[in-house]
Amino acid sequence: MFMLKKLSDFLKRGLPAKSEMFLVLSTAAFLIFTWSVRTLFFNFPAFLLSYTIGEILVIAAYMLAFALFETLLATLLLIIMSALLPGGIFKEGFSYKASFFLIAFGAVSIHMQNVMTNQPTTDFLLLELGRALTLWLVPVLLTRYVNVVRKIVLDILDRLIIFSYIYLPLGIVSLLVVAFRLLW
Repeated sequence: MFMLKKLSDFLKRGLPAKSEMFLVLSTAAFLIFTWSVRTLFFNFPAFLLSYTIGEILVIAAYMLAFALFETLLATLLLIIMSALLPGGIFKEGFSYKASFFLIAFGAVSIHMQNVMTNQPTTDFLLLELGRALTLWLVPVLLTRYVNVVRKIVLDILDRLIIFSYIYLPLGIVSLLVVAFRLLW
């Protein structure tokens, strides 16, 4: 009982506000689902040559179901980081810090897809990590210390919520389609 109380207190102190967690979920959904839909549309002409429309819709369902899983996992990992790190590092201003984290590491991931060879060197990976941390730290510091930038960033994050009302239900429906296909 005492241990559960300590765990409960730890989580209350470490977790960010629900509204900030939802902003991060919305940002993750926007980035991940948009990338998945872009990939689907990029491959659509090739799919038309090889698959029927029904098969293409099933491929889309698998892609969107995985995008939902990836969105939830990315958000959960950022929330766990917020709970484990000291409050000043990640909890205070969680919405913009976590959103910039997603954007920075997403940008570096896209960059690495285009330039990486099969066997990247340690120097290359450290350089990419440095780029990601720089892409994260500069906007975080600007947002924290410049009020105008903070207002603009928080307004943009607020507007991304609309995408979560589109993408998350689409991901849930896709997950149901995938589950139905696997169980049928």
